[in-house]
Order: sequence, then structure tokens, then C-alpha cells
Amino acid sequence: MIMEWEIIGSIVPAVACNLQHEESMYTQTGSMMMYSGDILYNTNLKGGIKGILSRKMTGESAFVTNYSAGRMGGTVTFATTVPGTIRQLYISPKKSVICQKTAFLCAEQNVNLSVVFTKRIRAGLLGGEGFVLQKLSGEGNAFLEIAGDVLSYELEQGDILRVNPGNIVAFEDTVDFDIELLNNVSTIAFGKKGMFISVLKGPGLVILQTQNRKQLSVSIVSGQES
Repeated sequence: MIMEWEIIGSIVPAVACNLQHEESMYTQTGSMMMYSGDILYNTNLKGGIKGILSRKMTGESAFVTNYSAGRMGGTVTFATTVPGTIRQLYISPKKSVICQKTAFLCAEQNVNLSVVFTKRIRAGLLGGEGFVLQKLSGEGNAFLEIAGDVLSYELEQGDILRVNPGNIVAFEDTVDFDIELLNNVSTIAFGKKGMFISVLKGPGLVILQTQNRKQLSVSIVSGQES
């Protein structure tokens, strides 16, 4: 059975998931906006000890909330936290996706959310999103929240994208992720983008966001102080 869903809204969007009997979604606490119909919910420590450690290491709550449909079915709506976009991905056993820790919104129960370490230590330490990223695996629908507009690129073997770390949302696990030092002294000294840039090498899908969350937070704080 294929779950029905619809993205609603345009500035700060939400995704409405229509659940039939025994279909179920989960989210990290705080993302659910509303539900209607025959919906049951509970909060637990999804994934046992491994799941707890995964979310603690990424700075998220150790708890997740599960929403399951009773016999009559119902609708659960999950909202984003920043102005932007929602991107749906269908995760399959052959297609795992690595995402930044702020990107995960919600997923079907058969989608696993876990910690993954970057292939190169320096990429994690210098990448701007911390050493730990999240991995979506298993099978089912997953939804990512994106700051600003979404840009998607299907990289061929050997294709390279150089991207501000804060603009990366997710990439397939076939994509090689690394960090390189900007070699222009004036850029390092006076540029606002920082000293490092992410290097993504194909093959595989890369998803970017036009708004850098860190820059957005700085702008909001600066506006409040002025």
C-alpha cells in the first residue's frame, strides 16, 4: 500500500499524511502540527540504545513520537520550522541518503534514522554541520525540511560540486563528501563564507537549500539587536 501525502502551504509549508489502518509515521518531538480522524500516538525511544545514542550525538531529542492510524484512518500534518520547502524522498534498500541533522522532518516507520560518520574525519570536523550526520535507510517515504528553495542535482560519475557547507541538505550515500581549504588569501581574510568549502563528487543525487540556516539565525539576531 502506497501512503498518500500532500504538501500544503508555500512560505512555511507542511506535509499532510493520509494514513490508512496500521500505517504509521514518526517524527522527532515538536514537528507535528495537527491530526484528525482515528489517529493513535505514543512517544518512545525508537531504535533502542543505538537510536538513543544516534539522536543524542546529533543534538536531537532521544525521543520520537509515533502516529498510527486506527481502523477508520486519519490525517497527520507535520510542519517545517523555517520558511522554505519540503522535499519528499522515497528511501529504498538500494538508496540510502545522508542528511544534515536539521533536515529530517518525518518518515514512515520502515525508514531508519541513524548516525553516520563522514568518510573523512576532516570533512566532519570542518564541514560546519559537525562531525556527525544522519542516515536514512530502509524503505518508505521520508520528508526533509529545507530552508529557502530546494535545488537538486543528479551528479554523474566524476562530476564535482563545490558548495557552502550550510547550503547542503542531503546526498545519496554514493556521493563522496570532503572539505577543502579556500586557497585565496583575501577570500579567507575578508570573505563571509568561511575558510572551507564542501566538495561533493558523483555519482548520486545532491539536494541543496538556497538559505543557509546559520546565516539566517545570525540575520535574525542582528535584526533584533539593531
